[in-house]
Amino acid sequence: MKVPPYKYYLIDLDRTLWDFDKNSKSAICKLIRKREVLHNVIREFESNTSEREPLDIFFEKYDIINHKLWKEYEEGSLTKENLRWRRFHDAFLLYGYDNETHAREFGEEYLEQMICETELMPGAMELLKKIESQGGRMAIISNGFKEVQYRKLNGSGISHFFEAVIVSEEVGAHKPSPKIFEEALKRITGIVPQDDPVKWKAAKKETLMIGDDYTNDIEGAMIFGIDQFFYNHKKRGDCPGATYESSDLSPLI
Repeated sequence: MKVPPYKYYLIDLDRTLWDFDKNSKSAICKLIRKREVLHNVIREFESNTSEREPLDIFFEKYDIINHKLWKEYEEGSLTKENLRWRRFHDAFLLYGYDNETHAREFGEEYLEQMICETELMPGAMELLKKIESQGGRMAIISNGFKEVQYRKLNGSGISHFFEAVIVSEEVGAHKPSPKIFEEALKRITGIVPQDDPVKWKAAKKETLMIGDDYTNDIEGAMIFGIDQFFYNHKKRGDCPGATYESSDLSPLI
């Protein structure tokens, strides 16, 4: 499969371009190692139940909690401020470590450490250079926190590829809402759909959404009415209907 070139590209950031899982794990492990009491609690607990690296197991447990709370945040039932510390507090509770103050401090330090991590997904830089060489125009469309997403782009050296960065909390809508897709396309085309519906319709036909989250990225793009590339690197088997699908970015390159 080879994906033909498009004129406009809306691209997810975390786990599509920026290796969120690897960078998140690196940041969390560095912060835990700086806290001797917490580190010892986790090591003692996990060493009694497994021969695997304790921090690897901790991150897997944290990741499950984080996904659950992010879903609540995107649905509007959890505030951003509470998400930032609750994910760590709930993970630490699994080890009998109940300290809200430390969890809040950890949450803030985590966001600062995250922007120092710069690992990209395999093929991400090649993809951006390819699109740029073909004259494609690109925008980031993300549900992440605005105070870290811009700094991730700068820190990893890819911010210059994008004409616009659309973060959900700045436009008042999370993916998969059509509102955030519309805002991104308006920014890179300069077209106002109400003023020129014919050009708007044509622009949508020339637009591709690239993302790894089937619900937020792919179904959101379907609802908005543009083609989609489902970067299915976790090889989910229950996600039908994308215009294109691959477990790597090579068909785009």
